[in-house]
Amino acid sequence: MKNPIKKRMFLMSVLLMFAVSAVLSACGDSAGSNKGGNSGGGKDDSEKVEIVWVMAADPDKKDWQDAVIASFEDSHPNVKVRLENIPYDQFDQKLTTLISSGKAPDVWNPNQADSGFATYMKMGALKDLTPYIENGAPELKTMDPNLLDIYKIDGKNYGIPLVSNATYLYYNKDLFDAAGLPYPTTDWDDQSWNFDAMLETAQKLSHDVGDARKQVFGFSSALSANAMTWMFGGDLFKPEAYTTGVMGEPDLMKPINIEALQFNVDLINKYKVAPDAETVAASSQLGDPFLTGKVGMYITGGWGLGSYKQAEFNWGVAAVPYHEGRKVTLYVDPWSISATSKHPDEAWEFVRHLADPAEGGGAYRYMNDVGRTPADSSLFRLWYDKMGAEIGMDPEAFKQVHEGSIKYGREAENHLIVQFNTILETMNQSFYQVWSGKRSVTDGLNVLHDNLLSLKLDH
Repeated sequence: MKNPIKKRMFLMSVLLMFAVSAVLSACGDSAGSNKGGNSGGGKDDSEKVEIVWVMAADPDKKDWQDAVIASFEDSHPNVKVRLENIPYDQFDQKLTTLISSGKAPDVWNPNQADSGFATYMKMGALKDLTPYIENGAPELKTMDPNLLDIYKIDGKNYGIPLVSNATYLYYNKDLFDAAGLPYPTTDWDDQSWNFDAMLETAQKLSHDVGDARKQVFGFSSALSANAMTWMFGGDLFKPEAYTTGVMGEPDLMKPINIEALQFNVDLINKYKVAPDAETVAASSQLGDPFLTGKVGMYITGGWGLGSYKQAEFNWGVAAVPYHEGRKVTLYVDPWSISATSKHPDEAWEFVRHLADPAEGGGAYRYMNDVGRTPADSSLFRLWYDKMGAEIGMDPEAFKQVHEGSIKYGREAENHLIVQFNTILETMNQSFYQVWSGKRSVTDGLNVLHDNLLSLKLDH
């Protein structure tokens, strides 16, 4: 090292090494900092990464999806989002296959089909998002903590709510007007609007039943047999099924369960104010039964607020009829990140973008463009005004309907019980002959009991 030329060369090499090290360190800091910022990973174009976003196919969401991806990629030029739309009826099977084969998407909504959050949690497929949330996510500051806690397991967050769909009674204003009937109440505490009153209204709305071209049914619903029992204060499963995620021994034969299911069977076969299974299946081939304009009242989830925009008739939303102990289904859907994602930081940046309630953000656009119920409390006033104007309801009346549904709501079964897609399919198959009047409710529940236990979902 005494040679001055060699010494200068050595010093230059050391300085060069430090310079390269500093650049690499800066890149590394930038990549790490996107847990709380929006740097897009801090990588140059040669290091551009791709994340995969999976959604159930829905034409109502296409424009929103395109806009969200475009705005995210514009602000995160080093990240490309590849969207994969999977048909709803293939969603669970396809997603399970992707996870099992080590090809899980980076971001998806585990409640988009029938399996639900609990199933994917049990598979170990979801990433703990707690460190990201704790590192700072201003987009979540106005999120209701109770909604965030739905997807908190053992103190860890595994999902960021995107929507808080409730359950409503939708009604066809034109059919009510033609029959000279007052619209159903928006007050969930009005006990005069009970199931007997609903039946009486449905009878006045129904006509020409049996004539496929002219028939109008006063009532129908998209509810599972279990959700029907909830509306009467019953439940086909024990409380611990919803807290442990394990179905366990079902609790089918309670008198209130039988009462609830018998009422719904009678709507079809005795009073003939609701369509039978064949009629529902036939109309479903053409789309949502309510959209046919041949159903006076229809109970389903909040997604109808967006889907029914295309209706060729006037409609509104009202309270589900009163019954002591009544509960209706809530659908608080989250965004989750794969536990095996190769780009979790970039995936988290995209989730933040999807959850952003600011104008132009994913949550704002979802509420505004798709018409789904926001999960972020800062959007509710805007949403009430928007939906009231679109439906033709006083915003305060619409607010009353929604808040009543939340008050009497409980989280969906498929979000909480593992493999609920299999349970639901078994439920539907076991009760098919009950709805057609070929098997009694009691016999149907006995068949359902044996079929559920045969699934061996006790672990």
